[in-house]
Amino acid sequence: MKDSLLPVADSKTTNSFLRSACSSHVMTLMARLALLSTAATAIGLYCFQSDIFQSSPDLTQILSSYTCVFDDGRPEHRVCKFHNLLIYESNIHYIYSGPRPELPVIMANWHHDYYFEAVVTPVHELTDAMKAAPVMRIKAATLTWRQWHLNWYHGVGESIFEIYSSACTYLDYCGSQRNSTELTPIFIEKPGDEETWEEALPPAASALKCLYPTQAWWIKDKAIQDKVLLVETAVAGIGPFNRKWKGFEEKGLGFHSVYEPVPEWLSHRYRDLLVKCYNVKWPSIKAEGPYEVTLVNRQYHKGRSMLNTAAVITSMKAMEQVSTVKLVFMEVLTFRQQLEAYAKAQVLVMGHGAAFANIMFMAPDSVVIVYNWISTYTASQISPHSWITEYMKDLALPVNFVGTSTDDRRHILPQKEKLINQPEYKELNSTEKLALLEHGVCPQTPLPGCHEMALNFVVDWQLLEEAMKVAFANLRSRHSTVLDGTDPYHK
Repeated sequence: MKDSLLPVADSKTTNSFLRSACSSHVMTLMARLALLSTAATAIGLYCFQSDIFQSSPDLTQILSSYTCVFDDGRPEHRVCKFHNLLIYESNIHYIYSGPRPELPVIMANWHHDYYFEAVVTPVHELTDAMKAAPVMRIKAATLTWRQWHLNWYHGVGESIFEIYSSACTYLDYCGSQRNSTELTPIFIEKPGDEETWEEALPPAASALKCLYPTQAWWIKDKAIQDKVLLVETAVAGIGPFNRKWKGFEEKGLGFHSVYEPVPEWLSHRYRDLLVKCYNVKWPSIKAEGPYEVTLVNRQYHKGRSMLNTAAVITSMKAMEQVSTVKLVFMEVLTFRQQLEAYAKAQVLVMGHGAAFANIMFMAPDSVVIVYNWISTYTASQISPHSWITEYMKDLALPVNFVGTSTDDRRHILPQKEKLINQPEYKELNSTEKLALLEHGVCPQTPLPGCHEMALNFVVDWQLLEEAMKVAFANLRSRHSTVLDGTDPYHK
């Protein structure tokens, strides 16, 4: 490991403490557990991590600094590397002595116009409470802003990828060349969701630990509010490329003029590490068929459920290119079983949902067909398929894609039994009620539970059959096709 970036005067005390903490009882225990590698690794990781709060360097001897490692003059691209930042009570502190420094303007989230924020603090103004607080040393960290991160697609497809991109590109923590346990992800969104990934989205927590097993922190985590995080090296900023869905309306129109495509070498590394971590096994795909089809559905009460799957399966089985059809409901499967369902699929049919992210684990040369009922975002002519086409393009996934859409509202079925008993329903006028009940159009007046993402639908077999025929023709060609022709980036 490289020498610490902290003042030399503090290093002897720190090293002495670390040796005493990790040499006697703990190391003896590790030796006794040598045959139990998992336990020994966990204890060794604990000693290596920076979560030993008793080590308290003199904060008045610590000064911050920074260097911008990518800077073309645009805040939305700028990436800077900071040294010796302090995080305390949900704030990042940049400590200085002498003239007050001007920190660079660094965008942390383009879609919400959020910028990296640090309190520029003179060293002589450190509070007594801050100087007396236990200190947690962090060798290296990413400072990122998570967007809609309690959704699996946005979690693994955007937030975790951004962590990996920053750590690998600018700190050289790529999961193989360097010890990944040195890297601590730190999330800087304010405000943010109070629920953690461990609580609300365990698969995201699992995927992050595949890459960086050290405990990640959100700057507002209650567990660290009375402590000081001393971050020796941290990187902040998006850079010239950005793995995010481009966004709605005006944002969607401007995204590709601001950010470059994600480099394929980075995408391949990211995917390969997660595939290896989960020990994903792929079937061989026979281009000539017949094919095993996996139909992914959602439970009725969850919304976005295909209501005529029995008829659809019968029609699928009648196709000469189809050997078997397997119906899968994601909600009843464990995370591991969900990954296996996608990994084993030769031809997979699904609707719009966060499970898009699982396409990362599909076999090379397989094909995913997305049947969509969500309207085109008319102001910017952004196809609803862009959620998946952008994702597949950015991650350079070797999977075929076919997308089709229906604007026929006769096939859209809201859960009427949930809606008509709500007090808000009684406030609707007759025109709004008719549009909802007969055409599946949610009213302008807010009606809880009534939005496109919650509506169920009947699959138009003629549309899906055409998509499946195109998919069979595309197998092995690594070709994406959007049949409704609304996505300007994939034709």
